[in-house]
Formats: sequence, structure tokens, C-alpha cells
Amino acid sequence: MIKSLLKNYLNKELMKSYMLFVIGSLLIPICKIFNKFIKFKITILPTSRIGHLVRNYDIILLKSKEDYLIFIGQDKKISNKFIFNFYKKNKNIFFSRVFKYLFYSISRVDPNSNLIINWDEFNPEFSFDLKHQSKIILPIYSKNRISEIFSKYGLNENFVGLHARNNLYTNKYASEDKNFHDYRNFNFIDYKLAIDYLNKKKYSIVKLGETFSEESLNNFKTKIFTSNDFEANEEIDYILNKYSRYNVVGNTGLSNISSMLRKKTLYVNIAPFNLGVISTCSPGSLILPKKFYCTKKKRFLTFKENNSIFPDHDTSIHSISDPYKNKNLTVVNNSPEEILDAVIEMEEIIQNHNTNDESKMLNNLFWKKMESSNNKKEIDYLKNELKVSISSKFLKNNQNLF
Repeated sequence: MIKSLLKNYLNKELMKSYMLFVIGSLLIPICKIFNKFIKFKITILPTSRIGHLVRNYDIILLKSKEDYLIFIGQDKKISNKFIFNFYKKNKNIFFSRVFKYLFYSISRVDPNSNLIINWDEFNPEFSFDLKHQSKIILPIYSKNRISEIFSKYGLNENFVGLHARNNLYTNKYASEDKNFHDYRNFNFIDYKLAIDYLNKKKYSIVKLGETFSEESLNNFKTKIFTSNDFEANEEIDYILNKYSRYNVVGNTGLSNISSMLRKKTLYVNIAPFNLGVISTCSPGSLILPKKFYCTKKKRFLTFKENNSIFPDHDTSIHSISDPYKNKNLTVVNNSPEEILDAVIEMEEIIQNHNTNDESKMLNNLFWKKMESSNNKKEIDYLKNELKVSISSKFLKNNQNLF
């Protein structure tokens, strides 16, 4: 029975691949003729996941010439319709599910065709895209309108957005993503010390993203605003990310909203931790990475060793099994104390206080230790153009990792 089902599945996939190849072979010469008169490109936008919805569209616009028409194949599901709808204000952009099939037909024949923007362009091993201002036409709100919206929900306009990635969201949509992501997770309770600190500074606290019934927020002394308070409003999801004092997030798709906004952000519990991942962080941001213990070497990996765990950085993101366990590595989350220290540092950054000499020295040492003969351009970009930094308290307490 199982062999029969497997055989039928393989036959269907083979037939599907064959049909795409045939259609692509017919489509390419036709498109090339049209392209002589009307310049265009075809691509896809995985709209079902907020990370791809935001990041990929940002890159599509950055990589597209203004006189080109861009035909974008979308998913049936839209993770945030409010964000998706203001994408349509960009001229020369056209969305349809039909364009997905055109894209896949062409890429089946020639994945490097100049008729398409391919997946590798969205996910390079190292990205230089965030040094440019986003071309997305973002909605504009007056100060009075923002005050009116926040007043409706009883939210102090001076608030910080927090997000901790867990498997509740991916479990809900398990059929869409079967990859292993647990190493990127951590518990929202790990923000407890940071929340106490922010509460003393009279900030409101907003838990960004979807909140599930399995999550309990009863262990905090202060009110935590969640999606339940905002009536699952997709517009407010965008507004919260944009108008927070700053956001504190992990390595998750939601963090790409901050990147789209080019908003200074505190990234905690970052894994993987390598130059490629750092290059996707929003300009001027602060980073607090996880640590990785090697059972064979009986020690934590150095920062430079972290950079080469996965020669192809994408391997760790798209894997059906635990990529760290497969390499005899244990992922160690940030402690509540480490997160608190990083939040205090982020406050200094947001207030535009000059970085102290010790912080500069430790970050300069970090970049120097990460440098090799073939990544000087990338190091210079991250340090001097993107201007991201690593938590100096974390570097000071982990000098054995240099």
C-alpha cells in the first residue's frame, strides 16, 4: 500500500515537472520577444509567511529597475492583508497567482533566466540590501491619528515591542513549513527582568505577533498587551512594529518588519550567528547571539567558528532535522540577565548616547576576530555602513569566545 502511494506521488511530481518544462520551453521565446518592446520581470512572493511577505518584496523593489514591469506570483493565503494592500501603491507592480506558474515554468528550464528574479537573489549568503532605503510606499499617520488609535486600546504611546519565537505559530501552519526551527526558539518569560526594568521607566509592554491560548502571561507584574487586546487587527500589527520606541525580537520572520522600516532593533537569541545573518539585521541595531557548545571539543565555539558552522548559511534554516544536533552542538539560550543587559544598552543607543570606549574596543575586537582574507568587504559593510553592533556586556562576559 505504502509503495503504491509513494509511486503515485512520484509519478505526479514527475508529470508536474515535465509539464512545467514543456510550458517553460514554449514560454521563454515568447517572453523574450515581448521583452524587446516592454521590459518586465517575473518573480514570486511567498505571501503566506510574514517574513517572506516583507523581506522578499523589499528586495524585489530594490533589485527592479523603475522602467520595468514586475509580475509577482502570490500565494492564496496572505499573512497580513493590510501590508500586502499598501504594496499595490507601487507603480508597475502586478500581482496574480497565475504568475507563480509562469515563474516556475521558466525557472524549470533556466533558473538563471534574465526574465525572472530568482530565489537566490532573495536569499544570498550575504546581503548588502539594507544599506539602501526601502522603496516600499509606506502608509503615513498623523501624530493625532496615532494618539487616537493607542487611546482606543488604552496603550501608552511610549511602549516597547517584544517577541519570542516559539513553535505554536509553526505548528498551526505545519503543512506549510516542515523544516526544523526549534533552535531559534526561546521563552517569553526570559524577558521578565527586562520587562521589570522597562516598567520602572514607565513604558508599556506589547507582545508582538500572534498570541495563543497555550501561552500564559500571568508571571509578570505589569500588563502585557497582546494580539488579544487588539482584536486580531492586521493594521495595528503594522502600527505596533512601526511606532514602538524600539522592538526586541529573535531570529524570526516578524523581525523583517523592523528591517523593512529600517528601524533600530534589539535582536536577542540570534541563531544561526554568522555574517550572513547579521547582514539581514536592520541598520544601527544591537545583537545578542546564542552560544553553541561542542560536545566533542568540550567547549563553546568561538565567534569565528560560529561563522563557519554552515558553509552555506541557508543549510541551518531549511533543514528537516536539528542541524546543530547533527553537528554535536548544543544551542544555549540567552539568560534573562543577558537580555536585561542588552535592553539597557539598547536604551543608550535609542537615546543617542555616545558609545563608551570599552564598548567600541570590544566591538572592534569582535570584528577583527571575525575577519579573514576573503570577508573584509563584508566586515567593513557591517561595521561602518550597516553600523550594527554586538552587545558589549555579552562580549565582555564571553571573552573566551574571541
